[in-house]
Amino acid sequence: MYKVAGSNLFGQWLHKDCVFDHFRLIINNNIDSNSSLACISWSYNLFQIKKDIYISGAFRGKEEQFVKLNLPEQLQDGHILITGNDYHLVIVNSVSNIMYILDLGTDQYKEVKFVESVNKDEISVVKVVATNTSCIYLTSAGDIYSGMLPILFDTCLDGKVLDVVLGYEHYVLLTESGKIFTWGNGRRLQLGHGDLNNLDQPTEVKALAGIKIVKISAGGWHTCALSEFGDLYVWGWNDTGQLGVKERQNEDYSSSDFQSYGLPILVDIYDDSGRELDINIKDVACGSRHTAILLEDGSIWTSGCNKYGQLGFCVESIHKIDFFRKSYSDANALLCGPWSTVIK
Repeated sequence: MYKVAGSNLFGQWLHKDCVFDHFRLIINNNIDSNSSLACISWSYNLFQIKKDIYISGAFRGKEEQFVKLNLPEQLQDGHILITGNDYHLVIVNSVSNIMYILDLGTDQYKEVKFVESVNKDEISVVKVVATNTSCIYLTSAGDIYSGMLPILFDTCLDGKVLDVVLGYEHYVLLTESGKIFTWGNGRRLQLGHGDLNNLDQPTEVKALAGIKIVKISAGGWHTCALSEFGDLYVWGWNDTGQLGVKERQNEDYSSSDFQSYGLPILVDIYDDSGRELDINIKDVACGSRHTAILLEDGSIWTSGCNKYGQLGFCVESIHKIDFFRKSYSDANALLCGPWSTVIK
C-alpha cells in the first residue's frame, strides 16, 4: 500500500486534510497491493486498478474526485501507459502503440498516430512522460519521440536509450552504457555542463564520464543521477536545498544562501549527530523543489522545500532542509510528485 507526505490541496490522496506533514496511508476500497500509481500531477493522480484507470483529485471542475475513466475500446485491454499535465491526459496502448489524448477541458478523446510508425520488429512504447510544455515517448528499441503529435527525435547517439526524464525546462536521458545526456534550458545549471547555455541536442555530462549511472531523476530545475555503486550525484538549482548537499556544520534551516551547482557533485549522508553514513543509496526521486532517497536499509531521507510537508516533517517548524535528513524508517519503493513524496 502507498503512503504519502505532501500536498493534498485537491483531495488527490483521498483524505480531507490539505497538507500531510508525515507519511499517511492511502485508504480506498478500490486501491490494494495490486494497484499501481501511474501518474502524480499537481492537482490529480492516476491509478491503474486491474484494467481500469481512475483519476483522483481535481477533475471535470470538481475537487476530491475518484472517478473511473471511460477509455476508448482500443485501450481497454489493460496494456496501457498513461501520463498527464494540466491540460491533457496521454494514453498509449503499449502493444499496438495506439495513442489517445484526453482534453481535460472538453472531456473529449482524440486519436493520434505516430508520424513515423513504431510498429516494426515488435517495437513498442515503454514509457511516456509529460510536462505542460513537452511530451516524450521512449520505445523498446531506445528511440525517442517528442510532442503531442509524436515525431521521431534524432538523439544522434550510438548507444540505446534506457530511460528519459523531464524537468520543467530540461531533459535527461540514460543510455545502456550508463552515460547521461541532457538538453533543453540550462539557465539554472540543470544540464550539468558547468554553464548556463541552452542545448538543442542531447549532450553527454562529461563530469560523469567513466561512472556507470543506473538511475536518473529530474526535479523542476535540478537533476540527480545514481551510480551502480550506490553513489548519488546532483546538480542544478538549489534554492531550497533540494540538492541535499551539506555545506555548513550548523543546521540553520531558515538560511536561503544555498549554493547551486553547474557540475555534478557527490552527496554524502549524515545522521543526526553529524556522523557520515557508510551505506549505499538504492533509489532517488525528485519533486519540483525537493528530493527523496531510499537507502539500502529501507530508510527514506529527504531534502529541499517542505511547504506542503513533502519532506515528511512538520510544516510549521521546518520550511526547508538543506541536506538529507531521515524522515521514514521502513520502505521498499519510492516515488515523488511535484509537491509530494510517496513510499510503498
